[in-house]
Amino acid sequence: MGSDEDGAEFRRFSFREVAMGCEIRIELDALSEAEAKSIAKAAFERVHALDDVLSDYRVTSEIGRLPDVADTVFPLSHDLANALDKSLRISRSTGGRFDATIGSSTRLWRNARTSGTLPSDDALTTAHTSGGWRNVVLDASGDGVKYLRPGIRLDFGAIGKGLAAQAALDVLRSLGASGAMCAIAGDIACGGSPVNSAGWAIEVASGIEGAPCCLLSLRNVCISTSGDEFQHLDVAGKRHSHIIDPRTGRAVTRRLTATVICSDGAIADGLATALCVGGPELLAELRDSRHELGDFEARVVESFEDQNAKQIIAVTPGWDALCATASVVDSSVLGSPPKPVETVQTEATAASNSSDPQPRHPR
Repeated sequence: MGSDEDGAEFRRFSFREVAMGCEIRIELDALSEAEAKSIAKAAFERVHALDDVLSDYRVTSEIGRLPDVADTVFPLSHDLANALDKSLRISRSTGGRFDATIGSSTRLWRNARTSGTLPSDDALTTAHTSGGWRNVVLDASGDGVKYLRPGIRLDFGAIGKGLAAQAALDVLRSLGASGAMCAIAGDIACGGSPVNSAGWAIEVASGIEGAPCCLLSLRNVCISTSGDEFQHLDVAGKRHSHIIDPRTGRAVTRRLTATVICSDGAIADGLATALCVGGPELLAELRDSRHELGDFEARVVESFEDQNAKQIIAVTPGWDALCATASVVDSSVLGSPPKPVETVQTEATAASNSSDPQPRHPR
């Protein structure tokens, strides 16, 4: 254990709550349980506030109240404007493989996974033509939006958890918890190194049988993994992922998983989703071209089940260096931080609201 200038010892505390349809885990080093609880409470409140803005499951959320008419500028909160701005940046950089305007399509595929039946071609076409990131314009001030066509429905499911994990970490840091992390499903925001450690130990699994896992030691970065291991629809021997190709409105049927590491949680989350649409080809494009996303490291795994389980693993040039001092681990657990020294439940830990989605792993 570490200690402060007066010799008081830091301890590790772990907290869990439910929001965004899944368990949120916060770990931090603090001198006392009371201090740790107070800091964690503020971080959880920040996540709940973002859920009130970004949830497409709640008609009372900010995006639920946003009119879907065209040619009118509507004001946005700072949080919604930030999420939309980052979404549009990812859309531009990935050639539309990521798109937050596909809300109609995601709802259609959610219903399909519930019913076990593929959507009709007519329904797919109708849903697909109601979106399109090029039909969304942020005004010059950045706090208003205008749709160029009516009927657009936003869905931040592929970026919101990464954004929220980083926002929670920002709160933890601001309150003095420099050694902290926040994990929301497959999105993890890592702060400074925990006491007596070089970094946060993060296990990354591909979700594809036979693909190697790796153990990373991370600090002051965010990591996100996306794939179809836990959410998919299998029909006639073909897997239809919960991830949708925004260019077609259809579920991805390639077996892909992607992990992205960068300083921005929203970018890591959205880019991991885009790579599950674009695969190794998109990773090569981003590596070799200019884009708006900043520096990142990534790994994409693709499996070809009709070719004797052949796999392709594509990585950015700096990925191997992240794994150089870590051991390859045999684990199916994604993003599992170190076991806490202390585990304390907050009073707000409770069952998920029945209207919230079920946990998404990995995401």
